[in-house]
Amino acid sequence: MPIAPHPPPETLIDDKRREIKTAMAALGREIRRGNDCELLHWIIPAQLACAHRPLRYHPQYGASRTPLPHSAAPLVEEWVELIKVEGIKSILSLWHEGDAACYRSLPLGGGDLLAYLAAQGFIIAHHPYEDPAHKHTPAATARKTLERIREEALHSYDQLPKPVLIQCSAGEDRSAPVAAYIHAKRTPKG
Repeated sequence: MPIAPHPPPETLIDDKRREIKTAMAALGREIRRGNDCELLHWIIPAQLACAHRPLRYHPQYGASRTPLPHSAAPLVEEWVELIKVEGIKSILSLWHEGDAACYRSLPLGGGDLLAYLAAQGFIIAHHPYEDPAHKHTPAATARKTLERIREEALHSYDQLPKPVLIQCSAGEDRSAPVAAYIHAKRTPKG
């Protein structure tokens, strides 16, 4: 009996990206409904997880690129504590300026959420990556940017204490392809 050929590596990465994107969208829907008992989706068990940025899908405060009011600060602090409970040691952030701006008015480390997360004991690796959903870039340029970010993120992942949380805003258009790439490169082949 002939052996079926293995799919090309990029096909496997894209399949994993779709799986992660679907899981993150489902997680977002649950959070929007008020069920925030799950904040993470594990990509590599106990090593790599994805999450939305804090309060991205919160029923009252959630939105894309919307500044959070001062009243949201305790909920962001609670989110940080819940991530600590999950055992996360490091955060691989793909936030771009538009994501970071959502937290500027909060009394958390001068409005810099990444600085606040570092002050809470997380090791941070930041690779700003503008959300393709908000940017009109030619396909070839977008592909080169994704390839560069994937390699930078993989290098950071290798250096960071585990488990690592990777996040952008929704966890779908930036985190999913990068997490899928890390998964493909760092999961032992069975």
